[in-house]
Amino acid sequence: MRLQAAVIGTLLVGLHVHAARAQGDVASLIAAARANLEQFNPDSASAFLERALAPNSGATKAERTRAYVLYGIAQLSVKNVSTARQAFRQALELSPAERVDSLEFLEPEDLLTVFNSERIALGPVPQSQPAPVSPTPAPQPAALTVELGLPADTVMPLTGGRLVITPKPSRAASTVVSVASPAAPAVPIWTDSLPAGVTWSLGWDLRGRDGALVPPGRYTVTATAVDSAGTSQHVRRTLVISRAAADTQPLPPALPRSAFLPEATVVSHRSATGLLLGAGLGAAAAMLPSVLGRPELNKGLGGDGTAYLVAGSVAIAGVIAFISGGSERHPLPDNVRRNAELRQQDAANRAAIAAANARALEAAPMRVRVEGGAP
Repeated sequence: MRLQAAVIGTLLVGLHVHAARAQGDVASLIAAARANLEQFNPDSASAFLERALAPNSGATKAERTRAYVLYGIAQLSVKNVSTARQAFRQALELSPAERVDSLEFLEPEDLLTVFNSERIALGPVPQSQPAPVSPTPAPQPAALTVELGLPADTVMPLTGGRLVITPKPSRAASTVVSVASPAAPAVPIWTDSLPAGVTWSLGWDLRGRDGALVPPGRYTVTATAVDSAGTSQHVRRTLVISRAAADTQPLPPALPRSAFLPEATVVSHRSATGLLLGAGLGAAAAMLPSVLGRPELNKGLGGDGTAYLVAGSVAIAGVIAFISGGSERHPLPDNVRRNAELRQQDAANRAAIAAANARALEAAPMRVRVEGGAP
């Protein structure tokens, strides 16, 4: 007898522990369902509630009432009105005075209408229970809005850089972010999306669908939010994308003439002797009569310039002979070679600077600036 009593007592204790654990599980299932409804996930909420309403769940009367109410709301959210009515009726049969005023925000369209119609179908509330008060219309939720978080002015490297874009809907809503050229707004060059309830940031690497870096210019970023009721809202911002200033170096100035050595020497064949001889002959022609001791030859020629004309002609002939004398250029090979090397070195230096500048311009980072307001 003592052994039987001990066994029965052990079984009773086990049943009590199992029932207590089951009740705790039911409360967790109902809480999880409520959280999913607030995130507009009616299918997941229905799965939790079906487990809570199972015959072996051990749910209390109050828990079953609450589970039936939430299950009806979940079914109403997916437009399964007949199943929702059945769930509301089950809840009202368990608790005729049950109300759903505080839950209207979970299904704002027709929750009160459907629930109260089931209350009317069940008949008046027993006198032992207070009659339900006409529900006070709950305030409508605020209109859906969406903001777009973007850095106002940033510089991005060409490799590994991403523009951080953060869509911020005012309530749980899925969001789609796209970037397009103003010339073709209906053809996005980049797009990404976030599910409802997720608030992390997206990142655009400034590349189009073909993987190529977008050229500098103006681009439109659009964020569109859509909630579970199908309400949508969007916001736009205009980006100005340009290349940041590159670190380049100027080309050196052109080499001056003084940097080069003479490449030849000039040897003249003009003789100063001819020039002096012409001058001497001219002078001799002018003084010849006096030198010969025949002054009578100059008699009466005081005003005649013939002698001087002859003398000048002789002198000019000497000058012409001097000027028409030839000259030769003799190359200086060492200087020619040195000048050629100087020119080659200057050309190579200029080419190296130009190539380095081209690489710097090609690798210059991108600057992204947000214009104020919508385009």
